[in-house]
Amino acid sequence: MKFYKYSHCAGDKAVPKSHQKDIEAAITAITIKPAEGAATKIRDAFLITMKSMGWSGEVQVSKDSDMTITSSKDNVGLCLQTGNVARMYADIIKLQVLYFDNAISSAAIVVPSQEVAKAIGKNIAQAKRLERELEIFKKAYHVPTLVYALE
Repeated sequence: MKFYKYSHCAGDKAVPKSHQKDIEAAITAITIKPAEGAATKIRDAFLITMKSMGWSGEVQVSKDSDMTITSSKDNVGLCLQTGNVARMYADIIKLQVLYFDNAISSAAIVVPSQEVAKAIGKNIAQAKRLERELEIFKKAYHVPTLVYALE
């Protein structure tokens, strides 16, 4: 699968290049065609590759909660969102909490592009909307973040 990147608050400088290469390799390794019902297969393919490169499984946001982010490695938090757009906002709040708690120093969010989102379902999280809204929320969400759009 192809991708493009968007940098929020200098995420392109804060996320180590080696981590960017991991994420990019995992995305390009996805061979699932975007279609209705393919979100879980896309997610699984991405996560299998990420785990093989030393990324963790789910990471708890708080020990007293079931809230998690998708993965982390060396103080970089990762969220993969191929579901409902409303979950995208939960992800950025969770990343901000981890950032405030010094559990992460930067983040990456992987979401479908607008075209892929339309292909896999209705009301799916998508990159252009996230990019636009991160600019609006810049004062509230200031974690150095790279957004990867699945194309």
